[in-house]
Amino acid sequence: MTALSELLRAANQGRLSARAIAIRAREGGFTLNHDTAARYLRGDHGRPDEATLRAFAEVLGIGLADLRRAAELPTEQTEAYQPPPEAARLSRRQRRAVDEIIRAMLEPAEAGVVDIGSARTPRAARRGSSEPPTR
Repeated sequence: MTALSELLRAANQGRLSARAIAIRAREGGFTLNHDTAARYLRGDHGRPDEATLRAFAEVLGIGLADLRRAAELPTEQTEAYQPPPEAARLSRRQRRAVDEIIRAMLEPAEAGVVDIGSARTPRAARRGSSEPPTR
């Protein structure tokens, strides 16, 4: 069982079924499927997305920072990122580019980077490629 699942189960204390959690989440404006809720309660889940954590926080009354800590995610900022006021000058294309950069930074393994200790190494360099790593 994961630390996140243990926290969710402790907060729920068996009061709500996964289906009831999903229903309450939808009533609160979230989109949490009952199967997803069940997988998190069982400990059979992957890395949670922000919407899932926010739904559980709302329904089970758990602090978002506590949920992130249990999921081994950053906890110092729990509010959504707000770009500086100058971002209003960006074109639609530029905004999509910034959004994609943010997504790429949150998914380093899919972007071709692997964490090795505290160093981040491109996958090709880790596999012994003849190409020198780029930084």
